[in-house]
Amino acid sequence: MTVKKTLLVMIPAIALMAAPLGTGTATITHAASKDGQVQKVETKAETRPPLRKGSRSSYVKDLQQSLKDVKYTVGVDGIFGTQTQNIVREFQVDHNLSSDGIVGPMTWAALDENKVERKQFTEKEAIALGTKKLGSKIVFSGDGRLLKDSKGKAYYLYKAANKDWIDQGGTGTIGWFHIYKDGRVVEQ
Repeated sequence: MTVKKTLLVMIPAIALMAAPLGTGTATITHAASKDGQVQKVETKAETRPPLRKGSRSSYVKDLQQSLKDVKYTVGVDGIFGTQTQNIVREFQVDHNLSSDGIVGPMTWAALDENKVERKQFTEKEAIALGTKKLGSKIVFSGDGRLLKDSKGKAYYLYKAANKDWIDQGGTGTIGWFHIYKDGRVVEQ
């Protein structure tokens, strides 16, 4: 009987030692691919450290590259300076997050989600939807960022211009539009 008690006490201790250490669990995002299959995308927001102005590390380099990948203009040097802080704030505002310039779990998660959404809804698809809605004589321009509205819905913001008006020497601008994946084209 003493042997059994010892084994019962030791098994949890061994299991505890084998368990990975971390500050939390990963977030699972369900993403539908083009073939309609649902994929699980695991993000590691909780395993990355918070970053702020003055931070220097490979995590800062990863952050800067992630911002660059989702169309924000930032240098990739591993130093979290004023420029990186300003770009982080801009990203946070664009995604309805608290714009404190500190990269915590919510900002990491938003960056990860933005990368997934960009693969599911490309700029090319957005322009095709805009053309279908506004006509083939329209050209679109924008910075290519995938933004979030107040309800958390992703959209691209494009300036629409009429080709014929441009050919006649004008600006051609007819307005700014939010183009959503569901086909909505909403004038700003």
